[in-house]
Amino acid sequence: MNNSEDTIVTNNNSVADNIPSSVVVYGRHEFLQTRPELAVPCIIVLGIASIVGTLGNLLILFVVATKRKLRNVESIFIVNLAISDLYVTVVADPMSLIAKLEGEEFFGSVPGLCKTVASICTISCVTSMMTIAVMSLNRYVYICANDIYNKIFTKKTCCAISLSVYSVGIILVLMNTVGFGDHGFDQKSLECIWNRMETFPFTIIFSVILVWIPSLITGLCYLRIYIYVRKHRRRIQEHTSQSYSSDGPLKSFRLAKTLFLIYAVFVSCWTPYALLIVIDSKDTFSHEVHLYITMFAHMHPSMNWCIYFITNTHFAKAYKEVFEKFLSCEKRTKTRVHRIEIHQVKVNEAIRHS
Repeated sequence: MNNSEDTIVTNNNSVADNIPSSVVVYGRHEFLQTRPELAVPCIIVLGIASIVGTLGNLLILFVVATKRKLRNVESIFIVNLAISDLYVTVVADPMSLIAKLEGEEFFGSVPGLCKTVASICTISCVTSMMTIAVMSLNRYVYICANDIYNKIFTKKTCCAISLSVYSVGIILVLMNTVGFGDHGFDQKSLECIWNRMETFPFTIIFSVILVWIPSLITGLCYLRIYIYVRKHRRRIQEHTSQSYSSDGPLKSFRLAKTLFLIYAVFVSCWTPYALLIVIDSKDTFSHEVHLYITMFAHMHPSMNWCIYFITNTHFAKAYKEVFEKFLSCEKRTKTRVHRIEIHQVKVNEAIRHS
């Protein structure tokens, strides 16, 4: 296959219909063989992101389940974020790897697979973004309007909110059933994803709901928190040393900083993608641009657990305890195996001398 040419080559070496001339349809292993400079870094990054993200999000669920200090109202949203991110790292990322290695033909051999993977990925990504927005709103109320916090954010309401954000992504997917938008294989990003070229109004709606609404809500919440802290800095310093207990509003400044960093990573990962799908309405941007911007956006679910470790002392302590227990178990196992081996050697020697 000659990548400098504008013709569309399929597995049967025929020209595909209804595909822009700037798109090359890769067959099995063709992307890796013909564009290794693009394929190899992409495959390595996705593979690492899938493994690290899966282990990290499972670790979040484990420490929340086993550490009483982390089982609070805020953790309901953290768990919801980890669960929605797990779909991307466990299913979507591996499917993206398969797509880049096997090509579109693989998904054609399993009817409905690509559309199912893409549809659930939409629900998962929208849930993740909306959950981040809800978490920022939670921090805003806790810090700036603490007197009404316990009335609004009870365990029941937090669980209800966590479940309701899934409905936003489900509605986006159900819109496809009435001919508004679609999901399938994207020949430029080489993965199963929503169809950005099916209906442009759906593209706009998708971009707004996925990125811009959560970004606006989260940004406004943190702006209000910043203004509040700046306005009440002296009083906050006095209360820190005198009257506020460890369970007061000021304790959540650390968590607010953690969530703000998650927000910053989220905006950095998803803003280029949200702009790309709207600006490239004619599908004229290069294959490389779509490939790497989409891959960069999908790295977001693999980063959140690292942010908790870096910025939140409670999570960092819980992570370290898990790692220490794992290492101690591994050390005890090696010691036990070594003792068994020594015993076996002694038995063998006794048999030889008998």
